[in-house]
Amino acid sequence: MRTRWKEVLLVAALMVFNSCLSTITSCEDLRSEFRYPCVCEELRQIGGLALNCDGVVYPGDHVNLPKDAPVLVFTQRNAGHHSVPTQLFPSTVKLDLSQNSIRRLSEKSFNTIQNTVEDLRLAGNLLGDTLNPIFSSTEFHGLSKLIRLDLSENRISSLEEGILKGCVHLEELKLDGNRLAFIPSTSLNGPETLRTLSIKNNRIDSIQQGSFLSQKSLIKIDLSSNRVNNIEIGAFEGLSVLKQLLLSENRLSKFNSDVFYGAEKLDKLDISNNFIVEFPSLALRKFDNLKILNLSSNLIQKLENSQLTSLEVLDVSRNNIGSISPGTFKSLKKLKILNLAVNMLRTVEDDAFEGLTNLESLSLEDNNILLIPATALSKLPRLSKLRLDFNRIAALSSNILRGLSEILIELGLSRNVIREIPPDVFQDFKLLKVLDLSGNLLLSVEPSTFSGLEDTLEHLNLQGNRIASLSSEPINLQKLKTLDLSYNQLKEIPRHTFTVMSSLSSLNLSHNPHLALIPVSVFHPLTQLQKLDISFTSIKVLSPELFFKTSSLTHLYIQNNGITELPETMFQSLTNLVTLDLSENQISNIRIGSFMGLSSIRYVNLSKNKLSSFKGEYFITKRSNGTPLEEIDMSNNQISYLFPSTFKVHPSIKVIKVSNNKFNFFPSELIAGLANLQEVDLSKNSLKTLEEFDFAGLPQLRKLNLANNQIDTISETTFHNSTQLQYIKLANNNLERIGERTFQGLNRLQYLDLENNNLTELPDLIFDRTRLKVLENINLAKNRFTIAPLKSLQKQYFFLSSVDLSSNQLTELQTDDSILVNIKKLDLSFNNLSEATIKNILSEPKTVRELNLAGTGITSLSPLETPFLQKLNLSYNRINEVDEHMFDRSTLIEELDLSHNELQSLTSLRAVWPKLNQVQLVDVSWNPISNVVVGDLDKLESLRSLRINDLFECDRIEKNAFRNLGNLVELKMYEFPKLGYLDVTGLLNYLQSLEALEIEVKDSSIGSQLSAAMNPRLKSLTIRGQRITSISSGALAGLKYRQVHIRIQNTSLTALPPSLLIALPRSSVIQLDVFDNQLATLTSQFLAALDDRRSSLKLNGLRANPIYCDCNVRALRRSPLALDLVCSAPAFVAGSLLIEIPDDDLTCDVSRQTTTTTTTSTTAATTTAATAGPVVVKAPKQRTTTEPDIIWSLPPATASPPHQQQKSPAVAKSPNPAAAATIANDDTLIIGIVAGVVVFIAILVIIICIVRIRLSTAEYNSHMNALPPVLGAPMHCTNQACPCPKANGQNVLYPMSAAASYSNSYATLPAHKLSSVSSPLRQSYNALNVPTPYTQNPYYIPYGGGGVDEKDYAMSMR
Repeated sequence: MRTRWKEVLLVAALMVFNSCLSTITSCEDLRSEFRYPCVCEELRQIGGLALNCDGVVYPGDHVNLPKDAPVLVFTQRNAGHHSVPTQLFPSTVKLDLSQNSIRRLSEKSFNTIQNTVEDLRLAGNLLGDTLNPIFSSTEFHGLSKLIRLDLSENRISSLEEGILKGCVHLEELKLDGNRLAFIPSTSLNGPETLRTLSIKNNRIDSIQQGSFLSQKSLIKIDLSSNRVNNIEIGAFEGLSVLKQLLLSENRLSKFNSDVFYGAEKLDKLDISNNFIVEFPSLALRKFDNLKILNLSSNLIQKLENSQLTSLEVLDVSRNNIGSISPGTFKSLKKLKILNLAVNMLRTVEDDAFEGLTNLESLSLEDNNILLIPATALSKLPRLSKLRLDFNRIAALSSNILRGLSEILIELGLSRNVIREIPPDVFQDFKLLKVLDLSGNLLLSVEPSTFSGLEDTLEHLNLQGNRIASLSSEPINLQKLKTLDLSYNQLKEIPRHTFTVMSSLSSLNLSHNPHLALIPVSVFHPLTQLQKLDISFTSIKVLSPELFFKTSSLTHLYIQNNGITELPETMFQSLTNLVTLDLSENQISNIRIGSFMGLSSIRYVNLSKNKLSSFKGEYFITKRSNGTPLEEIDMSNNQISYLFPSTFKVHPSIKVIKVSNNKFNFFPSELIAGLANLQEVDLSKNSLKTLEEFDFAGLPQLRKLNLANNQIDTISETTFHNSTQLQYIKLANNNLERIGERTFQGLNRLQYLDLENNNLTELPDLIFDRTRLKVLENINLAKNRFTIAPLKSLQKQYFFLSSVDLSSNQLTELQTDDSILVNIKKLDLSFNNLSEATIKNILSEPKTVRELNLAGTGITSLSPLETPFLQKLNLSYNRINEVDEHMFDRSTLIEELDLSHNELQSLTSLRAVWPKLNQVQLVDVSWNPISNVVVGDLDKLESLRSLRINDLFECDRIEKNAFRNLGNLVELKMYEFPKLGYLDVTGLLNYLQSLEALEIEVKDSSIGSQLSAAMNPRLKSLTIRGQRITSISSGALAGLKYRQVHIRIQNTSLTALPPSLLIALPRSSVIQLDVFDNQLATLTSQFLAALDDRRSSLKLNGLRANPIYCDCNVRALRRSPLALDLVCSAPAFVAGSLLIEIPDDDLTCDVSRQTTTTTTTSTTAATTTAATAGPVVVKAPKQRTTTEPDIIWSLPPATASPPHQQQKSPAVAKSPNPAAAATIANDDTLIIGIVAGVVVFIAILVIIICIVRIRLSTAEYNSHMNALPPVLGAPMHCTNQACPCPKANGQNVLYPMSAAASYSNSYATLPAHKLSSVSSPLRQSYNALNVPTPYTQNPYYIPYGGGGVDEKDYAMSMR
């Protein structure tokens, strides 16, 4: 269809052009007669012009256009049109007036172009914003050549029957983003050749029988993102040529066997993002020609053997498929693409893919697969693309991949647990072009790693590994085009690494924090390099020689390094560079000519540096025509002075950003004459005055941001003759008055922001139309108005759309002022308005669409006289009852906010709900509502968002009250302190379409209560509840959205289970917030789970928990999360930053906690003191373990160096099994076992030696009896808190210090050592990580004169 449209356009354009004897044949000719800042393009293939006037405002209502100009394409979006322009180019074939404010089509709107226009786009206007629910117009009747019509996003609820009468050649109709509740079947009468109908994102809940009988030529129907839950039999009757049916993101759960009757010729069916539980085999059996089937993001648990013999593409990703039965795909002989990603296929059987002889692409991402299913894959003779990302594959070998080596072109193995790549793995690959190994555990890259891929590999991704070094020998990948080494641990780049990569066009070395030096010649072989990213490293010095031979570079990113200076001719050879990013460095000095030679530059970012001045000589040092630079960002520096040449050398510049600097003034000479300048951002400076002509005479300037300065005076000629200026932000300044001629000469002010100044009045004529043609939106909030400046605003009566007068000092509004009658959005919130004024507002603004009266002192409400009203905010008042007749005339309400009032029940609203049949959002939070019972929320079937939180008097909520809210997508329901029980499970069973849920749970444990809400669309989940003390590992099972925001807030949880995140797809991007809980620490296992998702998970809010700094917090201390954590307890470290406390002070020894003192960090203490409310911290309960504590009879210490010896060695700490770390990966486990064997042998040798020594000399016992008292046990064992048995006679027990919880791979501090004369340190069994069968109490081994000798000791060790 698209090809045919182009052909028709070409023929029509040629006919129009050949029939005209135009004097205008080029853009240059047009500019001489049409002097507006539009962009012209010559359509050389068809001999006409395309004119783009987006955002361009004409100075008057009537503009004389050059009628003979061959303008075939004319666009004027976002230009503030309230009606179709009366002047149009007669030759127009395509007209785009989208994103304007057109409310109606006046008579003969398209007469000028009715014989030529083929493509008409009116999206994003207000054609349906009327009291009449039916959009009607006769203006389309005469458009006989119209092929494409776009009426999207016009608030249309219904279409008049026959509205398209006369559009006999119409092929495509778009009605997306409107408010249609049903398919406009009868309205489509007229066009007989309609091919494409798009009704996405409306409110259609059912497709009725015969919905498309009037349009039997349809080829494509798009009903995505509606609310369809029912399709009647015969709904698609008559659509015998329909090829594509798109029903994604609806609420379909099952299909009748004849549901697609009449549309059997489909070749594409998309029913993704629904709630389908079973594979719809019966409904699909009639499709003999179906080629593409998308069933992704549903709830399907099992695939069935379908007979779709023509199917070529099958997508069943993001379902709950646990296995693939043999023969499932046996009949799909033509299938080429199969997507099984994000399911539960832990293993793939050998015959799972039997019959897929033509399969070319297979995706098995995120299925927790442990091994590459080599046998199953070997039966796919044509497989060229294989994605196995986000699984648990640990090993690669040539034997596993040999069956695929002859056919694979693309192989994805990212986010697995691959630690090593054997040299011969890819030796036999002949065609591989794309290899993705990102997010694994690789430590190094050797030339032999990719042996066999020298002449084929084009794209290699090694991002997010742990690569610390590259081989000094060249990596021989001659065909490689893109290489990603970002997010690794590279310390250096060998000089010859890229020598053989002459074809490389993109290289990413960013986020290697240890990379400080790069050899100046390392990039010289890369003569075809176009994109280079060396940002977020530790580079401090740049040499001009670095880019000497990379003249092909177009994009260069060097942000967030330690660069302090840019040398002369730094980028001289980069003649093709378009984008240069040097932001977030320490640049304070730029040498003259640093940017010289950038003859193609378009964008330069120097933000977040330490620049104090800037000049144009950095770019050119001699006379020239200037640079082609279009945007420069120097925000967040320390610039106080700009040289006159700063911007003059950039005649094409469009955007200047210099916010958050130290400007006291900004002289007009800096930007005068910049004819292409469109946006200037000077916010967050110290400007005090705007002088004459500071921003005057700039013909294309449209956006000016002067917010957050100290401006108290504006000259009346500041904006003179900048006719296209449409956005002015002056918020947060010190303005007390504005001259009445300040905005004179401006054609249209789309948005004027004067918030938070000191204004008390506005001149009456400041917005007079003889000075300012159009004012659409004005923000006067947070000023000092006691009388609303309605007289000034009256001058813009017809055009003014929104007025914000919130947070002023208003009490009265003039009752006779007609400005309120026509305004569309009015905000008077937080003004102490009188009762009479409120009554006047609610009855007078006849056309208001949005009304905000929050915090205005309302106690009672009278019936509204605002029939157009759609959004009403009455929060923060004293309303205790709502009159049942209040909304009799305001039935179009879509959002109603009654929060923060005094409503004691929802009973008074029961009579209101039936009248608000279009309501989408209701907020009744923060009211003293006592209960929510059956009937309180009835008749709210259209409701999408319900906020019912913070009901402090509520003691009863019935689950059946929510039974009719099946369309709800957002629910906020928490803070019910008087509520004893809430049936969360029963309540959520009614709400299975939620996308955002914030709920309080009254149970002590979170298990399966939320399972009903865990649908594939849930994007945000917040769990609250002071009673919650535990959360199960499967509590989050079912969350499968690509980006998920999880909040666990305000609970009594002291720990998070290590496997909490296992149920979430590893490919999902997760934000986890844990504010205001009782978390004492994060276990090493949970930290390991976070590390496993290091690139896709962000944890916030841990600091807002009472961190208990004992031995259990050591693992957390070594993680990046500890950087700003402050200890809440025990007392001797309370207030200290966790990272400042030595490991020795992180003890579980109660005696040390009560006697040791530590200096508190001043900063941390200040921060802690600033937090609101006291925090009572209790020691977390000791966790149980299956391994026994072993307490040795002698304190196991080793001799310390002299400078580390203490005057008085402390008593050795008791072992704490809770502090033992779990081995996080297989390699560590193997190492631990081997180490355990070695240590065990060493212990046996030591024991034998001790026995032999003691048998040979009698002096040993006397020596032990003479030990210093500090090493004796009585001091320790007399402590009542000590777990050891108390000393009795000569049987003295000595506690053994805990073994190190982490291996040397962690950046641990050296263990505190004690001087000792005892035998060498014996390692704890815990450190060996060897399971032990003992689960009883720990062993205590006495030493000394209690009759225990070495033989008894040896027996006890057995």
